Amino acid sequence: MPKSRTVIIDKHPGRSAQAFGIARELGTDPDLIHQPSVGVIGNKGDSQCYIGVQGKVQAIHDNLLSRIGSEPGQMPMRLVQPEYTVATSDGIRNGTREMRY
Repeated sequence: MPKSRTVIIDKHPGRSAQAFGIARELGTDPDLIHQPSVGVIGNKGDSQCYIGVQGKVQAIHDNLLSRIGSEPGQMPMRLVQPEYTVATSDGIRNGTREMRY
């Protein structure tokens, strides 16, 4: 079988400018941009169901940031910025007797 010349991971910084920029902005090691990535996802909404979610997402993100890196004892992973999705509360949307406040 002939050897493939396909490049699966290109570590040329010019081709990874966005990933390098995000790593620097987040304060993570740019050398880890091609490692497996981990991120924290939360919900945003105007319901009491989501009160405190953003603070929890930030706390988890900050904890991961302190544990990820290329130093001994750290996880060699890439941390991406926290992401949020919009959500609605079933109690408010459905208005069922069990979900009334």
